[in-house]
Amino acid sequence: MTTHHTEQAARGYVMYELAKRKYTVQFTDSRFPKEDLLVVSSAGKHFGIDVKGQSTKSFWQFSQRKANDELFIVFAYVSMQGAARCFVVPSVNAMALWQAYKKSAVARGATHNRWGINWTTPHNFEDKWDLLPP
Repeated sequence: MTTHHTEQAARGYVMYELAKRKYTVQFTDSRFPKEDLLVVSSAGKHFGIDVKGQSTKSFWQFSQRKANDELFIVFAYVSMQGAARCFVVPSVNAMALWQAYKKSAVARGATHNRWGINWTTPHNFEDKWDLLPP
């Protein structure tokens, strides 16, 4: 799968998981640079989801952003072999994990500009759809 196909598969899979849980979901366009999906809960709560997709078990690269209670990051593993996996992380937690990784990497002497979190870092958030607004 190409990077484009992986991202599209990840967004589609996250949308499917949200629809199963009775969320109303809309794909975004370039007017929403930080959210891939705009979501409305059955109780009428609006929030955004940034989907980070990959088809190999590797580093989750993403940029630092301002965390808020209305943004979630879903790390979606979509592979041609095996089941998809989703790690549902509130942006406050995701940014804390991002900062911790960067601080540790810089302390070890890293000088690159490739930040994010390791593959296993969000595993405690696997299938934590209950963290989303009801």
